[in-house]
Amino acid sequence: MARGNADQRQYATSLNGDCPDGTEAVTQCEDGPALAPLWHRTRATPSSEWSAWALAAWSSCPEDLFALTIDDFKRLPLEKPALTVQPDRGWVLVNKETIVYTEDVTQKLDTEVLGQKIEVEAEPASWTWSWGDRSKSLTTKKAGKPYPNQQLWHVYEKLGTGQVTVAATWEGRWRLAGHTTWHDVIGTAETTATSDPFEIRELRSRLVAPGTDG
Repeated sequence: MARGNADQRQYATSLNGDCPDGTEAVTQCEDGPALAPLWHRTRATPSSEWSAWALAAWSSCPEDLFALTIDDFKRLPLEKPALTVQPDRGWVLVNKETIVYTEDVTQKLDTEVLGQKIEVEAEPASWTWSWGDRSKSLTTKKAGKPYPNQQLWHVYEKLGTGQVTVAATWEGRWRLAGHTTWHDVIGTAETTATSDPFEIRELRSRLVAPGTDG
């Protein structure tokens, strides 16, 4: 509808008659047709003549108005990575492989930006494993696998208590709901998971006489 306000400004709409066309400024949009340009005209008083139409905003693309920023992405409820430590019995052996793995999954979420519904997908780009024993952390693009096809492990060299932490780095992409074109989020987000503490033990064998309790 036509709009007026205290400064006697009026914006162009179909009810206000013809005004210049600015759609030629945008040749192609990724997310559907270009939005119509916005024109306005003014007058000093209600009884004054309207001025000529003047451009208030050029034609624009939907993707130029709605974008998922890295701050928006980090505020999404991204799930922490799944974390499994093997053997999963509350203790591991010193100087033996302690196996770890997670899941390589894509998270799908919905959000809104400026009232516009947006679909988001987050994919793990890498995982960083920290072992809790002052050793160097490990960053990998592999999610790892369980025994006997293990890919990732750590060898604890001292007795004591251990705890594994994995940090997942997420890359994101988004699209306007109902559209097909995806756009990359500029930047990454991170979520972490930490295992329960476990004991690092040493097992020793000994010889016993037949028929005695060992």
